[in-house]
Amino acid sequence: MPPEIDLYCERTTVDILDEPLGLVTNLAFLIAAALLARSRTQSLTSYLLITWLTAIGIGSGLFHAFANSFTLLLDVFPIQGFILTAIWVLYVQHLQWPRWMVIGMIVLFVFGSGLIPSGVLNGSLAYVPAWILLVIAAWLHPKSIVRMHLIFAGLLFPVSLGFRSMDLLVCDALPMGTHFLWHVCNAIVLYWIVRAHQLFLESRTEVGHSARGAYTSEKD
Repeated sequence: MPPEIDLYCERTTVDILDEPLGLVTNLAFLIAAALLARSRTQSLTSYLLITWLTAIGIGSGLFHAFANSFTLLLDVFPIQGFILTAIWVLYVQHLQWPRWMVIGMIVLFVFGSGLIPSGVLNGSLAYVPAWILLVIAAWLHPKSIVRMHLIFAGLLFPVSLGFRSMDLLVCDALPMGTHFLWHVCNAIVLYWIVRAHQLFLESRTEVGHSARGAYTSEKD
């Protein structure tokens, strides 16, 4: 019996374990979320990003276990939630762009992404606008460890998309495909993005402490 949705090399039936690598590698997202949750410097937005990251691991895991239209939504929705939250965080909080401008950019991003044909490069072309915005944010960010994390994420993301795009092209030579490598690489990309935000929060906290310390010394 064929699966309801068959997008990747690994899946050929409706068996829950028919995509073992696609299923198991979603643990990478959960591991990344657990590591990020250990940071002592958090904010509402960092917790939201970690929540989205956790939801990505769970939703994608369910989709690769049960390939149907409902689990597909559980797979897609958290990814879009993470992307939109990250755009807001990087451009409003990090780069301090006006909120109205970022809202307009997000509207254009959503509208433009919806116009991209879903079948091109196995659906990977839809992620290119997000990559472009990540690269721009990294380029505009002041030189710091935060920027380096964003650069690392921007450099790895095309590699990650490459694994996602070539999956169906290598089925004959590689029956397990390459989609599982998209999971692993993408988990690292998202980890670096959230970690960059945590480091940004830490640097802002350190500046605040230094300013308060200087003020106290002047009073003394």
